[in-house]
Amino acid sequence: MVRNKFGALLKGLLHCSPCECAMTPTHATREGKKRYRYYVCTVAQKRGWNKCPSRSIPAGEIERFVVGQIKCIGRDPQLVAEMVRQAHGQATQRVDELATEERRLQRELAGYHRDMQKLVRTPSAGQSDGLAAARFADLQDRIMSTERRLTEVRDEAERLRRELIDEADVAHAMAEFDPVWESLSPREQGRLLQLLIERIDYDGNEGMISITFHASGIKALANHEFAGDAA
Repeated sequence: MVRNKFGALLKGLLHCSPCECAMTPTHATREGKKRYRYYVCTVAQKRGWNKCPSRSIPAGEIERFVVGQIKCIGRDPQLVAEMVRQAHGQATQRVDELATEERRLQRELAGYHRDMQKLVRTPSAGQSDGLAAARFADLQDRIMSTERRLTEVRDEAERLRRELIDEADVAHAMAEFDPVWESLSPREQGRLLQLLIERIDYDGNEGMISITFHASGIKALANHEFAGDAA
């Protein structure tokens, strides 16, 4: 859950690209009255201002930019198509990684079962019952652990396939964003951004901002799931 005491809508989402670290919300007051909000690179905070090209960015400025970008996507078919392309590319890469891991786990599992059968059928000569029992228990633990991970890998791959979005999903979700956004409290706005966005990368050296979206969040918004949850 996003703590939004001072309206830090991008807390946990914003990262400094050059330093590869989070940017944390902070604020300063002048003359004891007006509060100025910022997101500050943690490297700059800990190691000094000269260690980071991004340093800090006014919170209101980047929050308005991010929200504005989301609103623009729904009005531009090319941006919709690009979002779908990126989402499919990310999902496909991850599914391929999971398929590689699944094949490795299957090989390991087959090897453990062969070792188990060999241990049961032909106990090693001179091996004590205690050592044999310990080896048997170790193989059982390895088999259980590998099977558990295999189930996790298959479940994640299936979830990624289910969450693949198309242009209609994105166009619908982004069309819903504007009216939904305006009806939410600041706390709920923070939750909606957490739902939609995986991370935001800011490069202060190049003045570049990159937004990576959650495909599952786009589907949830398109299906009105967020509105019901926030109520």
